[in-house]
Amino acid sequence: MTGFAGPALFLGLWLAAGVAEAQTEVEAVVKPAGKEVTLTLGGLLQVQGEGGDRGDARWANGNDRFYLRRARLNATGRFLEDFDFRLEMDLAGSLSNTTGLRAQLTDGYINWNRYGAANVRAGQFKTPFGFEQLYADPRLLTIERSLVNDRLTLGRQLGVQLGGDLLDKRLFYAAGAFNGNGANNNFNDNGKLDGVGRVGAIPWRGRLGGGPASWSVGADGFTAEDAAVTLTPDLGLDSTPATPDRDGIFAGKRRGFGVDTQLAAGRFELWAEYLRTRFEPANAIPKAAFQAGGGYVQASFYVIPKKLQVVVKQETFDPRDDVKKDQTDTSTLGVNYYFKGHDLKLMLDYLRVKARPAGSQDKVLARLQAGF
Repeated sequence: MTGFAGPALFLGLWLAAGVAEAQTEVEAVVKPAGKEVTLTLGGLLQVQGEGGDRGDARWANGNDRFYLRRARLNATGRFLEDFDFRLEMDLAGSLSNTTGLRAQLTDGYINWNRYGAANVRAGQFKTPFGFEQLYADPRLLTIERSLVNDRLTLGRQLGVQLGGDLLDKRLFYAAGAFNGNGANNNFNDNGKLDGVGRVGAIPWRGRLGGGPASWSVGADGFTAEDAAVTLTPDLGLDSTPATPDRDGIFAGKRRGFGVDTQLAAGRFELWAEYLRTRFEPANAIPKAAFQAGGGYVQASFYVIPKKLQVVVKQETFDPRDDVKKDQTDTSTLGVNYYFKGHDLKLMLDYLRVKARPAGSQDKVLARLQAGF
């Protein structure tokens, strides 16, 4: 493990200040400029530091550093005519090394909400595939999502979605059609749309361990046919085999599915999720068909109610089922301190990463999150 400037890291994080996300409870209500009933401004600032070894493939190197993980501003509003909207931009938003921060759109959509069982949403937003991917960024219990969620989910896309809840909010669903080219791209590479869907349910609510408890389950899937979509290089995809580097550009068919479950009982929460995707590259590189998959199990417990929380997580990701010993296994031990819920919290994660062929690595992440 390389040197880690621990004292400087935490001092820097304690000196950081920020803004919050509109989804949190602390919000600023301003006077609407138009005819909407309400207009709410919010944001999110996550000041982060890291040290130790490289970790998994998401990090470019093992250099100790400070950076802005997310720096967001957003506006949400509501009309009496059963419409609401959300507009959000991120002024940082990159885990990889970058030489210049720039503003990019994250969310930009209009939602027709007249019927709780059938909301219609149009614009750019998160696709309904992957429980952890859909979970709000400021409310995550670990600093980063699992590697399999980062690699196999579709993230934000431009499209249209129908979704809602049924049976007294015990059954949820969402289904949509999307361009499939990722966020901030207003074109469709081949004229075909990605189909994405998710269904979730709460089979049981009651009491466990002297407190309120619930058990949730979910399943999701997608189908896509692409002409030129940039994916992660560790899948072995390459549209220019004559050059030495793999560009990660994919053309062909993809089919993905996932299952997940969550148990919440008082101070304790348990999450588990499994995702798998089948790739059929048109140029048969690295193979005519292969599968990538993985999952995680995460448990958390409040040592001090609503203040001090301990999190343990075990995850794995295998980018190609036809290659032996190429998976990445990560064990995470985290501690979260909540000054004021998710609006103001300090997070510290220790990651033990076994990434083949690099071997075992140790990485420390720290984050101060604040909001308005």
